[in-house]
Amino acid sequence: MKYVLGIDSGGTKYLVRACAMDGEPLAAYTGQPAGHYRFEYAEVLRRVNDNIDKCLARFGGRREDCACMVCGTTGLDSQRDQNVVNGIYGSLPGFMCPVLCVNDAQVAQFAVTGGVGAVVIAGTGSIAYGRNENGETARCGGWPPCIFGDDGSGTWIARKALYHMSLLLDRRVRPSPLSGLLNEALHIEKSEDLIGICIDIEHNCWHDPGLTQLVDRAAEQGDQYAAEILRDAARHTFALGDVVIRRLGLDKLPAFRIGAWGSAIVKSRLHFSEFRNLMRNKYANADVRIAQEDAAMGACRMSLAYLADGAHE
Repeated sequence: MKYVLGIDSGGTKYLVRACAMDGEPLAAYTGQPAGHYRFEYAEVLRRVNDNIDKCLARFGGRREDCACMVCGTTGLDSQRDQNVVNGIYGSLPGFMCPVLCVNDAQVAQFAVTGGVGAVVIAGTGSIAYGRNENGETARCGGWPPCIFGDDGSGTWIARKALYHMSLLLDRRVRPSPLSGLLNEALHIEKSEDLIGICIDIEHNCWHDPGLTQLVDRAAEQGDQYAAEILRDAARHTFALGDVVIRRLGLDKLPAFRIGAWGSAIVKSRLHFSEFRNLMRNKYANADVRIAQEDAAMGACRMSLAYLADGAHE
């Protein structure tokens, strides 16, 4: 039985989906992350093969029956990245089908727009990506956090929350629901506690206990500091999408789709509502939406669209 594969290779999980040629889902498997920038080449290959095989085992799929595979992955930001990822997926034994490796923003964009439109992603990091009717593409953001390139993302919100704790320790702000929730999670009682967290962040050994969700909870409780962090995040995510919209001329269309993606925006009522309001206030023709399918399903849809286009023949 012929099928297509869609892969969402993220920083914390690896989701594989298989769909029949009519688009009906066949199986899905969530496995170990396999980022090319995190593990040695041999370990990445082992994880990719294991994750795919476990998905195929759920419906008895054979590698040689795959009609097309699309992998959307984080960290695909240069030609060097492209060459490495192409080498990984092009060397998988048993597959004799077209294999497309793209930035994960592209599969998210396809999932939320169907191919034409833009998406703003605010998860661990942030990026905007779009495609117009002429096939032209544009992206904005996606830069490393060390140069403040993750505007409005979960990482950005978490750092803003930690900065708020520095203001509290300096007595520049008063205790509030936000500082109370942060203290419960982090036990920051003196400056040394916060400095220790900052040192761990600099050495990439700090594990965020979910500060974005705490900021959301504080905002729901009426905390003005938390609400301003989320409004500021929305201004940043709007700015990312705004650049892509104008570069692609989407604003000239009678209507266009702009999607929000990633937990830092779609799971935050205030962040998303502010983002949507900013979009609608500037672009009356904007259809602002949240995807109803995940990125792996978007990758499956891309596989089917690629086959239907026939450009590979």
